[in-house]
Amino acid sequence: MSLPHPEVFHSALRSDRLEIVADILIAEHFTTVTDLQSEFDDGYTRGTTRFGRQKNRLKSVALSGQYEWLQLRHAGNDLVFSIDGIPCRFATDDPVNPTKPAVLDATPIQQSFFDEVESGVPCKFCFILDGGYAEADDPQVVFIGEDMMGVVKCRWVSDGIKALHVVSAETPPAKDIGKAPVGPKRTESDNAAMPDAT
Repeated sequence: MSLPHPEVFHSALRSDRLEIVADILIAEHFTTVTDLQSEFDDGYTRGTTRFGRQKNRLKSVALSGQYEWLQLRHAGNDLVFSIDGIPCRFATDDPVNPTKPAVLDATPIQQSFFDEVESGVPCKFCFILDGGYAEADDPQVVFIGEDMMGVVKCRWVSDGIKALHVVSAETPPAKDIGKAPVGPKRTESDNAAMPDAT
């Protein structure tokens, strides 16, 4: 069953805006995976660092004023930001069977938005970074909107990865370019002192 785009219910939830938030989440996902390659890193250290980086970057972008439609509503670990006044959260979770509180539970800020919409219209929104739960090879962000009864009413899926891919596993053969000529370094005074060979 295909669900409508969030913009059908709320015009502020346009794809270009959702993609900006998704890009932040995906970029911090890859930065964390790249940075935390120590033998002492595991899923927990990567997961907590990824969450902290995503949260802090979203806060920073919201506070910078770079996008007038992105506002910070609550700066704690249960971060709430809004897109033109519509409260949103984020989590790394399985978008089909979520288990994280950011997806399942509504904060008081989100609940205050429930009164502004009609029954059956989505009022609780969450960006879910699917970092490997789906069949897709690359992480993607799924944005869902639920009504006040917790029924998913709309869904949007990001374009996915914005990083370079390995195109071929084959490394081209090495090519011999010979040795570089190496000699003593001469200064201008050395060259001036040398007799002319002509």
